Amino acid sequence: MAQVYRDQVSALNSPTLSDGRYLYNGTVLSAPPAAGQKPPGRVNKKAVQRKHSTFNIVSGLFLVAALCLLYTGNVIAVNQLMKEVNDLTNKYNALVSDNEVIKAEIARKSSLDRISTMAKDDLGLTNPAEPPVWFEVDQDKIDELTKK
Repeated sequence: MAQVYRDQVSALNSPTLSDGRYLYNGTVLSAPPAAGQKPPGRVNKKAVQRKHSTFNIVSGLFLVAALCLLYTGNVIAVNQLMKEVNDLTNKYNALVSDNEVIKAEIARKSSLDRISTMAKDDLGLTNPAEPPVWFEVDQDKIDELTKK
């Protein structure tokens, strides 16, 4: 009711132009607005309450940034661990390969053909042509030699 009265009073107090039109809130009207009718022109909007506060938005952004940093740090740590595992696997494979080479060298050097060749050439050892002869020693001879 107060709004209708205020509109009527302001329409009556509105300045009129020379051609009979009214000037209302910077808008030129042909007639003053009727009672209960909103005049054209600028009308204030209703205040709308924010759905999210600024604090919540900023704290959410900080939380997202912290989570991104933690995720990035985790990815970097995992990559470093994977590199270390890869390096250790390569080192293990190299050691296994070296062990296989050493085992092959041991097998080659411990073969009977090689040892018999070295014994014959370097030391002059030969296989006997006759089987060994067994001989017996008297116990008296052993006792006599041990007394001296």
